[in-house]
Parts: sequence; C-alpha cells; structure tokens
Amino acid sequence: MEISNIDNTRGSEWRKWDLHIHTPESLFHNYQSKNNDNVWETYIKDLESLPVEIKVLGINDYLFIDGYKKILEYKSQGRLQNIDLILPVIELRLAKFCGNKQFKRINFHIIFSNEISADIIQSQFLNGLSAKYKLDPNWNQQTWGGVITKENLENLGKAIKATVPQSELQNYDSDIKEGFNNLNLETEQIFEVLQNAEQYFSGRYLTCIGKTEWDSLNWNDNSIAEKKNIINSVDIVFTAAENIENFNKAKNKLIESNVNSLLLDCSDAHNNSDSTNKDKIGNCNTWIKADTTFDGLKQIIFEPEERVRIQETNPAFDFEKSPFTEILINENIEVFVDEQDNVTFEKCTLPLNNGLVSIIGGRGTGKSMLIDYISAGLSQNIKKKNYTKSDKIFIKRQTSLKDEATSFVLSDNPNVPFMYISQSEIKGIVEKPEDFTKNIRETIGVIDNYIVSRDYKGKADRYINEYFGIVKILDADNTNSSQKKAIIDKEIKRYNDFIANITSQENKPKLENYQKYLNILASRKAFYEKLQTQKIAIEQFQNDTNNYLQQLNETLSKVNLTIPLIDNTATINYISQTVFPKIQQLINTVESEIQNTKNTFAGYTGDLATLLNDVAQYQNKVTELQNQKKNIESNGTAFATIKQNYFKELGAEIENSINAYKTEIENKWSKFKSGSENYTEEQKKLLSDILGTDNLNVSVEIIFDKEKMYNLLMSKLDGRSWNTEKLERTLNINSLEDYLNFIKQTADTNTFSDAINPIRSYILDMFFRKYNEFIIHNIVVTSQNKNITKLSHGQQGTIYLRLKLAANLFSKTIIYDQPEDDLDNEFIMSDLVSIFRKIKKYRQIIIVSHNANLVVNADSEQVIIARNEDGFLKYVSGSLENIFINEQICKILEGGKSAFLKREKKYGFKK
Repeated sequence: MEISNIDNTRGSEWRKWDLHIHTPESLFHNYQSKNNDNVWETYIKDLESLPVEIKVLGINDYLFIDGYKKILEYKSQGRLQNIDLILPVIELRLAKFCGNKQFKRINFHIIFSNEISADIIQSQFLNGLSAKYKLDPNWNQQTWGGVITKENLENLGKAIKATVPQSELQNYDSDIKEGFNNLNLETEQIFEVLQNAEQYFSGRYLTCIGKTEWDSLNWNDNSIAEKKNIINSVDIVFTAAENIENFNKAKNKLIESNVNSLLLDCSDAHNNSDSTNKDKIGNCNTWIKADTTFDGLKQIIFEPEERVRIQETNPAFDFEKSPFTEILINENIEVFVDEQDNVTFEKCTLPLNNGLVSIIGGRGTGKSMLIDYISAGLSQNIKKKNYTKSDKIFIKRQTSLKDEATSFVLSDNPNVPFMYISQSEIKGIVEKPEDFTKNIRETIGVIDNYIVSRDYKGKADRYINEYFGIVKILDADNTNSSQKKAIIDKEIKRYNDFIANITSQENKPKLENYQKYLNILASRKAFYEKLQTQKIAIEQFQNDTNNYLQQLNETLSKVNLTIPLIDNTATINYISQTVFPKIQQLINTVESEIQNTKNTFAGYTGDLATLLNDVAQYQNKVTELQNQKKNIESNGTAFATIKQNYFKELGAEIENSINAYKTEIENKWSKFKSGSENYTEEQKKLLSDILGTDNLNVSVEIIFDKEKMYNLLMSKLDGRSWNTEKLERTLNINSLEDYLNFIKQTADTNTFSDAINPIRSYILDMFFRKYNEFIIHNIVVTSQNKNITKLSHGQQGTIYLRLKLAANLFSKTIIYDQPEDDLDNEFIMSDLVSIFRKIKKYRQIIIVSHNANLVVNADSEQVIIARNEDGFLKYVSGSLENIFINEQICKILEGGKSAFLKREKKYGFKK
C-alpha cells in the first residue's frame, strides 16, 4: 500500500487560524514601513512575529489576488516558517445596501484551497466576474462594464467622477478606490462563475460574509427572507470583535435569530501589530481543531461545535486530561513468545492525539493486538496472550496537558491508570450475572461484597471470647455457680481451721520446739554412734595388743620372761552397762517429744519444721479462694448480662448494618447519578446523557440464603447427632426476619435457648461472625422499570458501558477494543457516537472499530491504520480530514463512504 505524505500524524489539534488578513496590496490598508524597511518587509516581519499559536492565515484582498501571490513569493524564499498554511481569500461586495446612513455593502468572502493556484483563481474566477453600470441617461455615452481588472476599475472610478459636479470631487477618493467602492456583485453571479468552473473549484472553496454589515440589514416584512437567505447561503460568518465578550454577544444574536451561527473571529487586519486599532495583525481569537489544510478547515462545517472555539487560551487546556502521547518501538519486536507463525511490530514512532483515536484495519492487521499488547505491558490483566517483553518499547504519557510527557519502558509494567475494555469483555461480563453485579457494584463505588466491618468484628470477637471465658470459669453448662462457691467455701474453712490449729496456744510451742528437738536428737544419736565406735575400737585394741604380746612371750619364755596382757573389761562393761542405757534414755525422751508434735499434726504431710513459717502462705491461699469466690460471683453477674444484653446488641448491629449497606448502595447510586458537587452544569448534563434517559435505576435486594446457612452449620456438626431436618426443627429459622429475631432473642427459640446448648459455640460463630456468607445484597439494575437480566446481552452491555463511562467521565483514558462486538447496535447509532463526541473533551479515548459511523461521525481526532505486510505490523496515522486517511476509511470500513456522506448531509454541505 502506498502511503501518502501525512504531515500531522497526531491528527486534528487546536491551533489559531486568522482567516481575514489584508496585505499592503489591498486597496484599503494602513500598513507602514519601519526601521528603514519597506512596507512589505515590515509586514512580513510582523507576520513572522505572530504568537506561536497562530498557524494558519487567510490572505484577504479586495477583488484581486496580488497580495496572496506576493506572500507566496516570500514563503518560497524560506520566510514565514512559523505559518503552516496560507489560504487565498477574495473579498467582494454584494449589491445589497445595509440600510444605515453610510449605505454600507455586505462583504462577501471566498476562501479558496491553497491547492488552487493563484493563476487559476485569477483566470477562472476573477476574470469571470463582470458588471455593467449606466452612469448617464444617455446610455451610449456614460456606461461601464466588462471584466474586473485594476485598469477597468480605475475607468469605473473615472466615469463616476465625471458624472459629479467639479466642486464635489474633493470628497472622492482615487479612481481605483472609487471604482471598488461602487462595484457591487450579485450572489447569483458569483456562484454561477464558481459553478461554471466546477472542475477547478468543486469542494475547494468556502464562502463567508461579514457579520457586522449583515447585521445592519433591516428586519422588515420585505427583507426578512432576503436577510436570512444571504447568511444561510454561506458557510461561515466573519467578525472582528473588539473582545471575546462582544464576540459572544454577536454569536448569541445569530443563534437567537435562528440563522447560520458559524461565526469566526478574525483580525480583519489593515494595520501593523503595534497599532491601537483593533483591526491589526495578531488580534484573533479563533481556535480550530483540524489539520492545517483546507480540508481541515472544511471540518468546521461538519462539526462546528466541536472544531471551533473563540477564546484567548488553547482549548486543549480547558479540561484536564492525562493522555498517552506516544508509542515508540525502537526496533522490530516479535509479538509472541515461541509461536511458529509469529508477527512482528515494525520499528516506528506513533504519536497519539489526546482526543478520540480510532484504530482501523483489515482482519489480522494488528489493530487489536497493538492496544492489547500495550495494555498488558501497562499492568492490565491480560491473561490470554503469551506476549513477549521488550525494553525497546516505550510509552509516553502526560499527567497534565500542561506538563511534559513522561516516558515508560513497557516491559517495566508501569502501573499507569486507564480503563481498558478488551474485545468482547463486556459481553463476557454480562453473560455471568455474578460478575455483572460485582462490576456494577464496583463501578458505582461500593465495596466488593457486603463484609463484616472491622469494628463490629472486633466487638463480636470480644463478646464471644468473653462468653466462653466465663463459661469456662463457671462451668456454666455443667455446674452452677452456687455449687462452685460451696466448694470454695469448704476449702476456705479447711485452710482456716488448719491455720487456727497451727497457731493455737497449745500447739504453737510444739512447732516452735520441734526443730530444737530434732537438733538434740540428731546430736545425741551422733554421740551414741560415736561411743559405739569407740567401744569397738577399745575391744579391737585389746585383742590386737594381747595377740602381739602372746607372740612376744613365746620368745621370752626361753629366757623365763613374760609380759603381762592388757585387760579393759571394766571399761568396756561400764560403757555397755551404764553409758549406753543412759544415752538411749535421753534419745527416747527427745523422740517422744518429736512424736508428740507429729501426732498433733497427723494430717499434715509436709515438713513440720517449716509449718509455722508457712502460715502466711495458707492465709494467701484463703485470700485467693475468697477472690475466686468473688470472681465467680462477678462473672455470674457478667454472664447474665451477656445473655441478656451483649448478643442482643450484636443482633441489633447486624440488622442495622444489613440495612445500612443497602442504604449505602442506594446512596452511592444517587450520588453517582448526580455526579460531583464540583461538576459544571455542562458536566452534569453530560453525565445525565451518558446514563441515558431510559429511567436507568439501581436498587438493592436483600437475599437470605436459608439453604446455605443450614449447609454451613451442618458442615461443622457431627452428622451422627445432627441432620438438616433436626437443625431446622431446632432453630426454626426460615427467613431473614426469623434469623434477626433469633439473634436479637425476641423469638421463642433464640441464641440462649437450652435446646441449642450442644451447638451454641457453632451458632455464635456462624450467626455473629459469618452471617454475610448467607445474607446477600443483590444489585438490581432496571431500565424502564425492567430488570436488565431480562434484556439482551447487547442491551445489558450498553447499560454496563454507560455506567463505566459515567464512573470515569472526567479522568483516565479509556481504551476500548471493538465496542460494536459488545453493544446494542441501536445504542451505537443513536447514543454512543454522541457520547464519544462529548466525553472526548474530558478524557482521551482510544478505540478499535469496524464501525464507520463510530469512527467518522464521532469525529475522530486521529485515525490509525493498521497493516500487516508479510508478518510485519505497521501503523500509519493522521486526521479524519487527511485525504489518504479518508480514502482508507472508505476502503477498509464497510459503510465508510456512506458515513462521510451522512456526516456532510447533516450540515447540507454540497461543495
């Protein structure tokens, strides 16, 4: 496919256009030379110093085209680089008096395409204009007529002057100016000349009149039709307003008069830019959103409200946006990972318009693939594609139109906010009622599902834990608190009696001497054992010594010597017979005292030596038991309070929260419908238009899922002891009202009925913690009082899209792949085109579409054409008015030509 040269690939953008500037060649002007330059050089420098916003000039001259020719000469020499487009404009005067004192004539302008050469305009149009005047009663002597040239115009001026008295000549201007001032043409003749040269001019000119002169025409019975016919027969109305307020007054007056109100503010420059006169170079506030081409200018005929603004600042900044501005593919990138028949994104730079961007192309050209790939890289949930990741693809985005764009590497998965609707996504959602309801709930700003609030959950956990804690203390399900207290009282008495026994006047000395007796006993026993050891030692010494002496005496006997033997019998007998019995008697006395003490405390198994010292511990034990008794009493009171109040309170909170969530959803919907309090009236009207006038409404239906409740309970219970029938019979809960009465304890069978003692723990957990599992808030969406579940999928998709667009009306970019696959066709034709036209002012919209009416009649600012050339995906972009883009739309999209014709027919444009 051969690609035409597209200068503005970003599509239609706002620029200032001044379509009414006179030159120093004009018959009337006040231009002056400055700084030793000639008039023309000063004039050109003035144009080169225009504000950067002004990109298009209409070079306007009376009857002639010489000034335009001279401008082109400068342009061909490299001058006026700041101006993108220069259009030739011819100004004529109609043979219609305005009716004021100066007898002004209506100015009639023809803007020609720059593609028509000045010579053609001269030869085929200007030379075709003629007039004839009888300046004297004698027709043959003072007449003027013929083709309009400067020479002939001077002759007309001379002829006119020749008919006036000599004394009046001082009041007349030069011959050529007088000729021009008196040369007037009929509109029929002008259009006849243009039509006779149709092969040159068809579709390549626009007509305009001056609003000021037209306004001076009288409104009377004889002129109403003529006055309306003049303004309604042209394409554009010119004015040179002193300020924007005056412009708006003029505009409103045309609207009130129900006539052509396509009014453009032009400088009507006759003076240099530093002049104090309002008709000076640069004094223009007309912004046009279009290519800087003649075809771009023609778009204001089709879309006057969308394409024209009269203001000082760039209309692009009227509404805040965060658009994507560019897709940059730095090298050829294979789209998929490990696919046999892979396709490749060709290296390219694709700028993006911040308005409506339409991507079109034949099957398999990569139009959907491009936005799907980009959306996947921007962290959208694209599950079905095995896309490659490349650090050679960059996305640029502005957080504000007044800020510089920021560049992102696509493979870094930057989390950039935008709304992406993939191909057939809405159809998939509406086919699943749960997903549909969930998405609607999220769209209007309600949390995912009804959930137990954190505050309530904390309170319920605290109450339930407190309940079971008290039950554990009281053994409330088995032993009553009175029995528990009786046991404690018995223990307290036992300890008190024991303490009294220990500390009595009789027993206290025993315990105090007990340790002394133990010490004496130990000492005496030790002495006794030591004496026994000594007695044995004496006996052993006697035996050993005598045995040795006997051995010695055997030797000494030979010499008649004998050593006497040792005899300790008396000592040993004294120890055995006297000492031992005495010591044993002393031991027995001490042991008797010890045994007496033990007998006194026979029931005590501990150490009697420390018993007296442990009295404080026993007294602490008594205090502890007394505290236990008080605790039982206080917990008993608390238990009664819990049963009587706590869970009733939770029940009331559950009921309130269920109803509050319903109210919250309904309030969210009400707020959603009315929009932000900061919305302007225009924005509120847009919101209303998007939501539709078909009584779209969202309400809430509270559903009590009895079957699910019983199934959840049965999953926790012993199936041998319980079944569903028994459970239903025990609880007697069949409705939301029954459930609420149960937990609020207003029913005969309730939270603390004896019948549910065995399963109370499960009841408390399920009914007070997890009730949202069987109580459901169902979103009911109706259209014209009809539940949307009864509508077709296309109609449901239409409603869903309305809600999604309304939710993000003035914020993030929407990217939508083939709306026509999801939506009702009638909605696309009757509403979606209009909706896109309105919301694109507030947010960037990128669509992939086969629908020509959507692309054309929604007035896409940019059209991207996708192509697949031998597996290489290529993209070329431009504006709707670009001839090449225009042709491709007609070629690619079914009904494309018809869509353009329908668009033109809407405004009656026939050129």
